[in-house]
Amino acid sequence: MRVVISGAAGRIGVQMVEELEEHELRLIDRVPVPQRKSIIADLAVNHAGALRRPWWRFGSASWIDSFEEADVVLHLAADVRQNAPWKSVLRDNIRATWNVLQIAARYRVPRVIFASSNWAVRALEQALAPSCYRPDGPKIGSADSPKPVGPYGISKAFGELAGRMSVDQHQLRSFVAVRIGAYAPEPYRSDERLRALWIGSHDIRALLRRCVESTAEGFHVVYGVSAQPTAPYDLTYTCDFLSWKPRQNALNE
Repeated sequence: MRVVISGAAGRIGVQMVEELEEHELRLIDRVPVPQRKSIIADLAVNHAGALRRPWWRFGSASWIDSFEEADVVLHLAADVRQNAPWKSVLRDNIRATWNVLQIAARYRVPRVIFASSNWAVRALEQALAPSCYRPDGPKIGSADSPKPVGPYGISKAFGELAGRMSVDQHQLRSFVAVRIGAYAPEPYRSDERLRALWIGSHDIRALLRRCVESTAEGFHVVYGVSAQPTAPYDLTYTCDFLSWKPRQNALNE
């Protein structure tokens, strides 16, 4: 399987490069991916008019060439700062995501996996707090529409809506938005909310692998949090759709 990974040098990106190494990987980032061939590029700049070059020539190809004959794009690249200014979010999240979707459609890539965020539904979480953090409290599900907070949340809501449009307009066969909580190798111990949103390395790798290797078509929203009972999200659809089993005792390990 040919897999394009944008943001391949990021915290989650390096995990997925290692996790998916048996596939043919095409890696894109603004900085080199350690010990890997990659394309150094700015996704906010659409190089569609550039001369075509073989994608495998390290550092020389237009990033769009890496989408040719790809089976799936794992789009992780973004300014992930939750307090990022609008100028940065507009460029690195909204414009870059739009370019990725347009080039994926041009090259007829069947599926895009989009790293969305809990901030796409942060206003729902705020409205339900604190009861949504209780094991028996109301939870936010995959059917809930975006209700973001702040420029960063708006950028993730935009990505989800643009992906839905791409599927509805038959530009993509499949788009999966992964509303990622708070990724860290180890659980958060001092912040209760971050602990409720936590997803560890084992779970994020397994979840995104399932997304990449899924053959399902259409638009889907899943949640990237481990299975702690304090999580404000309903993981039922995520687990059923992807046959994913997050670690139930992750916080006790």
